[in-house]
Amino acid sequence: MTHHIKASRYASEPEERWKKWEAQQPRANNAIWDSAPGYDLIPEVDLPMFHSLFLDGTHSSPPVTPLYGYMWVRHCGLGTKWVNIALNLPTCYGWEWRYLNGGLYVAFLVVRDPQERKEREERFKAAIAPYLEDFQGIWNKNKEILNRVYDHLKEFDPNRASPMDFWRHNWELDEAYQKMWEIHFFGMQTSYSAWILLEEECKRRFGMNDQSPQFQDMMRGFENELYKIDKELWLLSKEAVEMGLSDVFEQYGPEDISNRLQDSSKGKEWAKTFWNFLDKYGWRMVRMNDLVDPYWLEKPSIPLKIIKDHISSGIASKKEYPLDQKRKELAKKRDEAVKNLLDRVPSQDRDWFSSLIKLAQYASVYSEEHDLYCELTCQALMRRGYLAIGNRLAGEGCIDRPEDVFMMNPWEIESSILLPSLSDFRWITRRRRSEWEGWVKRFVEEGEWRPPLYTDRPGGLPEAVEKDLLPSLDPICVKIIIGELPAPKEGIKADILGLCGSPGVVEGRARIIINYEELDQLEPGEILVCPGTNPAWTPAFNIAGGVVADRGGTLSHTAIIGREYGLPVVVNTFTACQKIKTGQKIRLDATNGAIYILD
Repeated sequence: MTHHIKASRYASEPEERWKKWEAQQPRANNAIWDSAPGYDLIPEVDLPMFHSLFLDGTHSSPPVTPLYGYMWVRHCGLGTKWVNIALNLPTCYGWEWRYLNGGLYVAFLVVRDPQERKEREERFKAAIAPYLEDFQGIWNKNKEILNRVYDHLKEFDPNRASPMDFWRHNWELDEAYQKMWEIHFFGMQTSYSAWILLEEECKRRFGMNDQSPQFQDMMRGFENELYKIDKELWLLSKEAVEMGLSDVFEQYGPEDISNRLQDSSKGKEWAKTFWNFLDKYGWRMVRMNDLVDPYWLEKPSIPLKIIKDHISSGIASKKEYPLDQKRKELAKKRDEAVKNLLDRVPSQDRDWFSSLIKLAQYASVYSEEHDLYCELTCQALMRRGYLAIGNRLAGEGCIDRPEDVFMMNPWEIESSILLPSLSDFRWITRRRRSEWEGWVKRFVEEGEWRPPLYTDRPGGLPEAVEKDLLPSLDPICVKIIIGELPAPKEGIKADILGLCGSPGVVEGRARIIINYEELDQLEPGEILVCPGTNPAWTPAFNIAGGVVADRGGTLSHTAIIGREYGLPVVVNTFTACQKIKTGQKIRLDATNGAIYILD
């Protein structure tokens, strides 16, 4: 397939841009490439080119390390450009990323020319056709590709590696991350584009957007691999209860359970089953947005804590897995919602509409399942590999400690890995670590303090959204990364407005949690208020009465999991973590995206 990109406004008027740069002197000390060389956000340079860069708080809260920031802005940007070009997404060439203060900032490369949009639209219809016909088959083949990449990374043995093996592994990690993003975005852009196309049709024909309960009912009640693993943990907890091991889990902390299980034959038997589980599913990061946290095989106390919580909360004693029971109800409502919608569609459009619904439904399934096969697994292997490199560098005095490798980038690693004793990167890793720790500390104490936007648009955020975000019609941008802006509804006078992630109404005490490690503070029935969630937060949906997230759209993890658990969820409030205090009673009218502070 031939891919065309016409000369765009990004490549035009270079002399005018150069005059701006000269006038603003971007080569000053505050405008050097530093934490992510080549990708640091420099307003004087970047705004004349892109006009607006939006903070992706969904994927950089809390602030991410320089290594992860560099890898993300480089490869996520490359992945979106490659896929949007390959698919000929009609309205967007891809994204350009920058890194600043641990934040990931993104500019959307909008296709501005109407004629070019029409031409790309025809090529896009042809490119998306195979996904309409067999999305699951394509995804299964891509999973096989990813597993082959990961199996190769697992062959690296740091205890036997030569200096050249370390050098080579550094770039194999880089290449694996690039391949992951390529596969990642083909599945996302196709299924998410179907979601947006379906929403546009529903708006035009029936006055219904994707926040309406009728639309959301069509998109839930599906199984996926991530949910299957969660169920395996529940089955392990149930087995522990049936084997009489409840006392071990209830009396001891997650770090001590493994040793205590060795005190009995039943405990040893259960532990063997648990380790078989980890051999299969243990390459899973706790969270998907950095490399600083451990993966399950590295720290088995993480899944053991989930099992312990199932036992202590009584979930392990239930006859049926709670989500299975909920899914049966949701599947029935889903089928009814689809039938009701198709009954309203003219017969000549029904087959096409049905295909669009089916592909859009994959958006929710793929959004969760790709987390497992893409970010969670790839980044677990990246953490393992980079820590092995960090051990080598720290052992020969190049850096202070193995974790300081997360303050470097692959090029700096390359320059030091062959002869670490003759390299000294402490002058830069110490400074970067101090800066990163300061960003994280401030985020925990103050909430989101980084600017949500850098723009040269005179009208600020509304104009930036109008001119530089919405025209992209990029489905991932609109539905996850930035999300649509909450809009006031007639007759709704709420204290805080957001988007409906999952419909419903609930009242309860608020619990502000910034980091997933604090989830043990959440009490049953409390309304979880957080910056956003990822798979590490999923156990909270078994406990909470509702969820509020500062960031995210209708296809964010928070919204999807809320719909599957039948919880009221409001996303993209921007300020809930700042305005609501733990212990306050709040009313969550998620159907209308409204939050009322009752105390």
